[in-house]
Amino acid sequence: MNYIVFDLEWNQPQDGKHSAERELAFEIIEIGAVKLNDDLKLVSKYQQLIRPQVYKEINWRIRKMLALKPGELSGGKSFLHAAKDFFKWCGEDPVWCTWGTQDLTELQRNMAYYGMEPLSAGPIRYMNVQKMYGVLCGNDTQSKALETAVDELQLRKDVPFHRAYSDAYYTAKVLAKIPEEIRNEHAAYDVFHLPESRRQEIHIESPEGEGLITRGYADREKLLKDPHVMTIQCGKCGGVTVKTAVRWFTPNNRIFYAAGICKEHGCIAAKLRVRKNEQDLFYGERKYNYVDEAALEELKQQRREASKKQKSK
Repeated sequence: MNYIVFDLEWNQPQDGKHSAERELAFEIIEIGAVKLNDDLKLVSKYQQLIRPQVYKEINWRIRKMLALKPGELSGGKSFLHAAKDFFKWCGEDPVWCTWGTQDLTELQRNMAYYGMEPLSAGPIRYMNVQKMYGVLCGNDTQSKALETAVDELQLRKDVPFHRAYSDAYYTAKVLAKIPEEIRNEHAAYDVFHLPESRRQEIHIESPEGEGLITRGYADREKLLKDPHVMTIQCGKCGGVTVKTAVRWFTPNNRIFYAAGICKEHGCIAAKLRVRKNEQDLFYGERKYNYVDEAALEELKQQRREASKKQKSK
């Protein structure tokens, strides 16, 4: 098994805006990676500059952050050649590892722009080392900077930060400090490509509960009315539907909450985040967590407050 820990650097338009009209908001200009074996020991390195073809003028902020020299990228490969070379180096069935959620998505977006065959027809399971480090620290909702993690772990700083290879190198160092239990139980999924059918939907099990990444829906209301998505079930009972304790509600029309009660396993809090993908399809990320009575009462109070707010409009 090869663990591919990679980092990307990219350029963007001089105005810095993420425009919906642009097919490619971020153009990759550097790929850096390290390959680890089963023992998370470094076995190979990869670094490649990429010659800009879309935004040929480097954004001044990017140039300053990366300390790019004039003309440094002109000798790089085209993205097509660099990507093919990178995937050949990665080998078959790599385990992708990144710091944060953006790199794998931007890699696939650049591939799609150049008409390359996708990495996968559906979501890709990978290791978000940033989140795993948060779990290790007891707070997976806080996104710490890579250099902060390196400092907290007292790792040796032997290469400069803020280039693709160096950030991949340090991410690998942090990954090596993550216990196997956390690595196994807290995998992430990139959803640049959604499941194409219910059968292909992603079911996630964790110590806290169960998760689901749905297929895409052209109509948002169809997603919110689908019993398969909105019915609360107890995974410990094999997916048995439970009695509703708190009906679905939303404080912001993006995240929805509900709760149910299993006679055997207690209170189940449900959370559904509705998102929209590159193809303008709506999909849901649903989580079930087993909670205590206090958490259930807090959820009931939140529903009352959301209801009052809705009525006052």
